[in-house]
Amino acid sequence: MPRGRTRFDLPWPSGGLIESTAYESQPRESTVDCQNVRAYEPSTGRSRGGQRAGLVKHADARTADGKVQTLGQVVARTTPSDQNEVGARSVVSYAVTNGTVAKFTSSAFTTATNGSSALSSSVPVIFSSQLFGVVYFADGTNEKKWTASTNTVATWSASAGSLPTQGSNKPRLIETWRGRIVCSGISTDPHNWFMSKVGDADDWNYSPTTATRVQAVAGNQSEAGKSSDIINALCPYSDDILLIFGDHSIWQMTGDPAEGGRLDLVTDTIGSTWGRPYCKSPEGTLYFFSNQGGVYSMAPGKTPVNISDQFIAKKLDNYDPDTTLIQMVWSDVERGFYLYLTPLAGGATTNYFFDVRNNSWWPDKFATNGFNPTSVHLFDGDSSSDRTVLLGCQDGYVRKYDWSTPSKNDDGVAIDSYVWAGPIQLQNKPKIMLTEMQATLDTGSNDVAFSVYAAESAQAAKASSAKFTGSFSSGRNKSERRRATGHNIFVKLGNSTSDQTFSYEYLNIGLSSFSGPRSRQW
Repeated sequence: MPRGRTRFDLPWPSGGLIESTAYESQPRESTVDCQNVRAYEPSTGRSRGGQRAGLVKHADARTADGKVQTLGQVVARTTPSDQNEVGARSVVSYAVTNGTVAKFTSSAFTTATNGSSALSSSVPVIFSSQLFGVVYFADGTNEKKWTASTNTVATWSASAGSLPTQGSNKPRLIETWRGRIVCSGISTDPHNWFMSKVGDADDWNYSPTTATRVQAVAGNQSEAGKSSDIINALCPYSDDILLIFGDHSIWQMTGDPAEGGRLDLVTDTIGSTWGRPYCKSPEGTLYFFSNQGGVYSMAPGKTPVNISDQFIAKKLDNYDPDTTLIQMVWSDVERGFYLYLTPLAGGATTNYFFDVRNNSWWPDKFATNGFNPTSVHLFDGDSSSDRTVLLGCQDGYVRKYDWSTPSKNDDGVAIDSYVWAGPIQLQNKPKIMLTEMQATLDTGSNDVAFSVYAAESAQAAKASSAKFTGSFSSGRNKSERRRATGHNIFVKLGNSTSDQTFSYEYLNIGLSSFSGPRSRQW
């Protein structure tokens, strides 16, 4: 017969997914399994658990059939329309889909003049960078630029010297740094980097008659030299620092290489995957995906620190960087970043969100594979409320997370969200009986389905069939007086109904012990 009795609140596992520990030793306020949930609710600014925001179409149309290969925007200053405006700005968004360049708004795509099939349709992603309102593309094959003010694509040609090329091979990596266009990623010259003249993306003369501090410069034409490792990514961290990620190394270029800038080795054991597998927080912390697997945080001059190793290391080890497009983007509204792992051949995948507030990882999965992104962009609209993450998806549409409503589905498709709380156990792990549950949800929450699992070991409980199931409704619920017995108990909470979401306040648990009262672990 049960003897000791206790009651306590079961907290939302704000520590997120941790899979590196034994089930029996799961850290308090973490979870052994979850999907499509968060510990922070941006729409209210409250730290409470619930379903993530859903996706909605940012643009109702698309420019062409095929995957979105790049997204971006050009911001320009305009004349204030009246005395109540301090400084007006205009935002022009652009995309490349199936090689076609277009500007777009929330209502329409407009193919650029000369933009149809202007770029390669065969590469999964095309990188771009801008200088003075002109966007320059790097697809490995073509030399094209797009002018935002006229929505026109033109050939990008050199006014002096020659654009970076080796035969028919052209750059795949491109960034803007110190007023220069920076290129790399030529397949037949993978260690080299190239920079245009300061302020002039068309001047690539590395040996002008009169040398200047602003002239074009390249690795093989400078004292800094080429990278000893193949170059996988370029990261303009600040005006004074350019990070060059190799396959198994990171190099830091400090200062302009045409003015005596130097190239220093940061690490010769950690590199990055190809492309733009990084993002930066407003405070200046850089996050990147390593070529060895795992996500690292880094500040210039500091040793990179693995922030996924003790959480989701095994899950990230399963991705092949040669067949997976790895992208990261910072989310201002959620105070964290997204890690997208999109299979180039299509198919299902799991993406991740890292919550900086709670130092926690949260797996996400879209119900439709066509929603997986081939391009991501932090959209900076005209007001602070429209800073949101845009996804250029495999089905050709541009979507965004909608926290304002928030959206309760992914563009009409139900979100399967759930979290496992527990294991519930007492000190010394005696046999226990769950006797009562009383939940409180947000007053605007939809129903939350619950399932209770119990067994001698935590691992067996996780793998077992549910002892009983039910649901909680919005607000304060009546007590559920039902029983489940074991040494370890889990409670699974979730919702998989279309156009529904949930927001969790707390769950009060009643327990009885078969060996007298003990201090609880949960």
